[in-house]
Amino acid sequence: MNEERFSEEDLRASAEERAAELRFQVDRVAVVVAVLSTGVWIGGMIALGACAAPFVFEMVPGPLSGYAMGSAFARFDKIALGAAALLLAAEVARTWAAGVHGRRPMARARRILAIVMAMGAAYTGLTITPQINSLYRDGARRGDGDVGVSLDRIHKRAEVIGKAVTAGGVALVALHILTLAARRPEDEPELMAPLPPGPR
Repeated sequence: MNEERFSEEDLRASAEERAAELRFQVDRVAVVVAVLSTGVWIGGMIALGACAAPFVFEMVPGPLSGYAMGSAFARFDKIALGAAALLLAAEVARTWAAGVHGRRPMARARRILAIVMAMGAAYTGLTITPQINSLYRDGARRGDGDVGVSLDRIHKRAEVIGKAVTAGGVALVALHILTLAARRPEDEPELMAPLPPGPR
């Protein structure tokens, strides 16, 4: 009489199931990191650019207003660059976790948008803000003389990039949510109840 005995080893997940679970968890953590870093980044831009800057330039006489906002944006640029780095790291993690599903159009669009936003943060933080602060230190005023015209042009470029990055951030959060992998019934490990011992 043959008896089939089951052990704990028989009920443990296979290597494939453990790998799938790891990818699922990495994807979830990467989405949280990406959404939070994008939220901090875009929220800071709106607070500084849309809320603080207009009132500072209106209420504080130049060149003090320029010094104040230039210093604020220089500090915020470090936050934006850090958020961009986290965002790109999250994209790398999500691409690894997605496997072949990472080739889908929305996932590709999400990655491209994250790269473009990171380039915007780098260009603003490493080029535009230093240029603006340098012109303010030299006594430039927007629209006043050739230097003022140059300052105004750089300001407008910064505003365009800021608005584009803000819109891109909103779209990026939506894409992260839309590309969030859901557990499907066929992805769940199939657990079979052991048969009672005895002849088969």
